[in-house]
Order: sequence, then C-alpha cells, then structure tokens
Amino acid sequence: MRVLIVTVGSRGDVAPYTGLAARLRAAGHAVTIATHRPFETLVTGTGCAFHALPGDPQTLLNAAALSVRAVPEIVRYLDRLAAALADAARPGVDVLVAGSATAPLVGRLGARLGVPVLGAYLQPAHPTRAFPPPITAARTFGGLGNRVAAHVVRTVLDGFSAPAARAHLGGSHRPPDAVYYGFSPAVLPPPPDWHPDLRVVGYWWPEPPVDWRPPASLVEFLAAGDPPVYVGLGSLGDGPRARRFAALAVQELRRHGFRVVAQGPAPADEGVLPLGDVPHARLFPHVAAVVHHGGAGTTAAALRAGVPVVPVPIQADQHLWARRSVQLGVAPGALRLRSATANRLVDAVRAAIGDPQYRANTARLAAVLAAEDGAGAVLEGIDRLAR
Repeated sequence: MRVLIVTVGSRGDVAPYTGLAARLRAAGHAVTIATHRPFETLVTGTGCAFHALPGDPQTLLNAAALSVRAVPEIVRYLDRLAAALADAARPGVDVLVAGSATAPLVGRLGARLGVPVLGAYLQPAHPTRAFPPPITAARTFGGLGNRVAAHVVRTVLDGFSAPAARAHLGGSHRPPDAVYYGFSPAVLPPPPDWHPDLRVVGYWWPEPPVDWRPPASLVEFLAAGDPPVYVGLGSLGDGPRARRFAALAVQELRRHGFRVVAQGPAPADEGVLPLGDVPHARLFPHVAAVVHHGGAGTTAAALRAGVPVVPVPIQADQHLWARRSVQLGVAPGALRLRSATANRLVDAVRAAIGDPQYRANTARLAAVLAAEDGAGAVLEGIDRLAR
C-alpha cells in the first residue's frame, strides 16, 4: 500500500516516524513522510521518501504557547499547510497516518479521498480525568476540570484548522479510524476512562541514518575519562533563557568535576565537548546522566539507554514527561526552566549519578521497553484498516 505519514513540529515530532516508516517499508509498503524542509535529510537519510510541507519548525515552536498574539500566525500557517497536504496526496495514497497536530486536517483529507486515516500520536491528546491536556503544562485542574480543559483545547484547535480545511481539502470533519499512541504503557499507562480503542502500544524508535558514523572527536572524548553528563534542551533550547541556563549548567557541572557533552555551543574546556546532530540511541548508552527539556523523544531515548535523567521542562507536554520521570524513580526531581538554578541542577545530577537506585530503576524500565513492539502494532493496525 501507499502510506503517507504527516507530521509537523520539532525534530522530536518527526524522528520517531522514520522508525515507523522503516517498519512499514520492511513489510512491503511504499511510505512517504510529509514534514518540514529542514528535516529532509533526516527522512531521506533513513531511506524514507520525503514530501516537503511549509513552515519553519522553530517559528512554529515559538508560537506553540498559543498566546493571543500568535493566533493569526497559526491560522495563516494552517492555511498553507492544508494547501500543501492537498498537493501531497495527489500522486495517490491508500492510507493516511497523522500526528496529533495534523489530525484535523488529515481527517478531512481522508474523507475527501475515501481512504482510512490512522492517528499515530506521540503525546496524549484525548480527554481524561487523570491529567490535564499536556499543552497547558498544568499539573491538574481536578478530575472533571482536566476533562473539560481537554475538550476546550480540542475545540479551539479544531476551530483554528476548520477554515483552511474547508477551503483546500473539502470533505467533512472526521476523526481517525484508529488511534495508536507511540509511548510505552510502562511509562504512561492508558487512563482508565480512555476508550479501549485508544491503544498505547509502545515507542516507535527513530531509524538511525544508514551512513552515520560517530565523529572522531566524540569517540576520543568518551574514551578519555569517566562517562560524561549530557546537557541539551532540544529545539526550544534556542531561546535566550534556555541558552543562558544551558551555558551556566555546563560551567557549574565542570566546576564540580563532571565531564560534559553539550548540545550546541559550549564553553571552551577540555572537559566539555560541544555536539551537533548525534543520534541519541548511539550517544546515551555512553553517558552518566541526561539533562534535557523533558521532550517525549529524549525521555524515551534516555529510558531506552537505561540512563537516569534530570528534566528541565520548558513548555507543553515536557512537564508531563518530567513528572512521570520523577514518579517512575528515574529522576531525582524536575527543575522548571523559569525557576531552575545551576546549583540546583548540579545537586540533581549528583543525586542521579550517586544514588544507584536511579540507574537500577531505569535499567528495569529499559528491559520492559526492549520487549515492546510499538511499530509492529501500528503495522497490524494499518493492515486491519486496509482490509
């Protein structure tokens, strides 16, 4: 079958779908990933076909807080996205796979084309009493308040996309025919008030680039001393507050004797290695702890590697995964960026590395994740939809 996967957002919103696409290709399907142009190499480097969608991911991330000022920009972008989706499906498609952010548009496209739509979500998107919608970054509004807030968020987001969908895609509003969540039930169990058809199946891991080799500087640095601490705040780490905090964190970790590998620029120091684009699956097994923004993908990669974490969430679902890391006993605590200090971070890193219970808990969870087959579950779901 011809499968079109549609996702927008950060690198973490795209990379897992390369692993899912690889599994579908291995089963004989022809798979294309439609996403932003800056991720073309990420997609094609793993052997997937690529279709360009408009928009700069960093600009979209900066607008993701859904402030009133950002609404006109979001609406304009959704109009461009809907037009691009109509073009992406022209060569023919048998099954559509949508990330949660694109599901309202892809649902209408599926209705117009008369093909099934499978929702493949990386973050919980359906209403529940168990926790509030992750986009709010709130801890809880109470059971009823959490469900009401989720319905409000869904209504608002659907309202943003409706004019663009009607203008470019036609069809009628239609939810996905099936929904699969790409995180482990051992990390976030499906809430008891979710419908059984909302399947939490396990992670679909990013496909490593076929020709990737670790840079010599990384190989030499890892061999030169104790396992380092990884510091990286993801795509949102480009903000001025995040950059300042990351630089202070690296400086303070070095002052206390830790070696550091840092995403992006870092202070000149023989105990610090600045990194560009390195697959987490290849790096994290060699580090002592992961200091990160709490994104779903980075959280999953650290758990898969059996490495304790120190989350510093910035916005949206990062707070949810940070709280779950603490509840699962793989993190000594979570530090919100707006109130975090370098000293508090050093204390958390020292605890994560010094208390063997954190690594033991993470190792047990890593064994559970290794036995799951999230991509295989989606493959079976696509086959059922096609039948």
